[in-house]
Amino acid sequence: MTPAGKRAVLIGAGILALAGAGSFVATNLALKHSISLNSYGNPVGGSFRLMDATTGTMTDKSFAGQWMLVLFGATHCGDDACAPALRTMSAAMDEVDPGKRKMVIIFVSLDPDRDDAERLRQYGEQISPRVVAGTAAPFALADLAKEYHAPVEKMTDPEWDYAMRMSPQFVVMDPQTRYRGTIAANADQPTMTASLRQIMAGDKPSP
Repeated sequence: MTPAGKRAVLIGAGILALAGAGSFVATNLALKHSISLNSYGNPVGGSFRLMDATTGTMTDKSFAGQWMLVLFGATHCGDDACAPALRTMSAAMDEVDPGKRKMVIIFVSLDPDRDDAERLRQYGEQISPRVVAGTAAPFALADLAKEYHAPVEKMTDPEWDYAMRMSPQFVVMDPQTRYRGTIAANADQPTMTASLRQIMAGDKPSP
């Protein structure tokens, strides 16, 4: 290899190393630091900042103009409840928003020790393109869960040692990040569909 070729290889390797280091740093920053939450005057819900499934960060501003349905749980979900709830809500959203442009599910993992970016990516892909999964540091998750009135509870599990309990409802935030109501996470698809239509048709946020 010519000296020029060697230099090109070394430069390329350096660029890849820097890119990898940048990804690692971004992930760790997302898990170790959080921003102050802003309720925007909502009785439930508000701002959030999470490490997403690409090792970057996502915030509520990332979904401006879209309805957000926020559910807390984990990929190791108590009673295997999370995946069915996410699939059912995704199917209901397909009826209400067949173009898949107006609505998104924000799935917040309460288990950052096991739910890294790759696992979150695979989990979301297995369920629906509607699902955007993210997590944060435990202290930040506790604050966020409190803001969204979601419990943070570990359950014993014979297969996984422990699992995280799913929150009992999806919290519905409108395109302006205003709280508009909740939908039971264990509801069937027709009920979820009807609830979505009713909430989206309302002129005022639900109490």
